[in-house]
Amino acid sequence: QVCDLHCKHCYDRSDRAPLPLASGLAVLDDLLAFCQSRHVRGQVSFSGGNPLLYPHFLELYQAAVDRGFGVAILGNATTKEHLLSLLAIRKPVFYQVSLEGLAEHNDFIRGKGYFARVLKFLELLRELDIYSMVMLTLTRGNMAQVLPLAELLRDRVDLFVFNRLAMVGEGSLLESVPVAEYRGFLERYAAAAQKNPDMGLKDNLFNLLRAEKGEPLLGGCAGFGCGAAFNFVSLLPDGEVHACRKFPSLIGNIFRQSLAEIYDAPAARKYRAGCQACRDCRLRPACGGCLAVSHGFGLDVFTQRDPYCFLVS
Repeated sequence: QVCDLHCKHCYDRSDRAPLPLASGLAVLDDLLAFCQSRHVRGQVSFSGGNPLLYPHFLELYQAAVDRGFGVAILGNATTKEHLLSLLAIRKPVFYQVSLEGLAEHNDFIRGKGYFARVLKFLELLRELDIYSMVMLTLTRGNMAQVLPLAELLRDRVDLFVFNRLAMVGEGSLLESVPVAEYRGFLERYAAAAQKNPDMGLKDNLFNLLRAEKGEPLLGGCAGFGCGAAFNFVSLLPDGEVHACRKFPSLIGNIFRQSLAEIYDAPAARKYRAGCQACRDCRLRPACGGCLAVSHGFGLDVFTQRDPYCFLVS
């Protein structure tokens, strides 16, 4: 949970004690047993806060590698020394940092000087041949800056994507994108992405546009549309397991249950099923909207569909 930034849209600033190393190792063993029993390959994406500030980070990173997991970092810009210590163990699948728009707006959200710091960090990732990703949280305030930012990042980043703001935690203090303007934004972004290979189509709702045109559907947010409690879960340092890292979606506690028990329990199955309104939609396997966005709008994520969905039944 510890972080060296204090972003204005942070989803979770809760104060939770760090995960003891022994507990972290036990979690990795549990994850390995789960993956072996389900015949799937596992990945550990270290996030936070800033995961590099965890006092036993390198030991946990090494342990994940030793167990055969893919490893990735979702964090903040760091030093070359930190990156070299990772590379000495194994190169991460990717290193993701965040930007919230062009320099002035980004630094208003993430802190003075952070935009320039990230651009320098992207150069460092390229120098060390580490796959780089930039994530933007889409709001009303930065919507007009997304395409200019994507162009600025051309040839600087391996993949640029965005998620819509979930009005959760301190994110509730910011304004979400106007619903009526979202389809037009998606169309402009998709058109720009055809000319910029660094732009990714992560939002599940891109598949609505593609279906209209008869184009093949994409994997959306997590490869199979919404992946909440399906092909990912979020583990907090106190053992809480959530279906999604972007909103409160508690499905169990890893200190009291095995991952298999949590995954197979009714709470997780309920999140996997998604909202009832999407149940009969032909696009559901590659979509499902965004439960975190629905939650931020005060909707019942189990019955009401994503408020931005523009599919006409």
